[in-house]
Amino acid sequence: MRKLDLHGFTLEDAYQEFTDFIYEAYQGSIPKVEVITGKSGQIRKEFPHWAESSHQIQYIEQSWHEGSFVVKIQRKY
Repeated sequence: MRKLDLHGFTLEDAYQEFTDFIYEAYQGSIPKVEVITGKSGQIRKEFPHWAESSHQIQYIEQSWHEGSFVVKIQRKY
């Protein structure tokens, strides 16, 4: 599974990395990816809102460890 680690990014840069990563996954027909946000902080707090606003994401679920999310990508038609 492809992973994106957002540790060390500013909120603005993390959002840009996230949107680019999801777009590439969608274009590549990758069904699931993992996004590492950390267990706390502003990126973790904002991440569900970012995912909710993306039409390329079908759903997100918290990973088995609390510092990341598994993201199910919409199928490309």
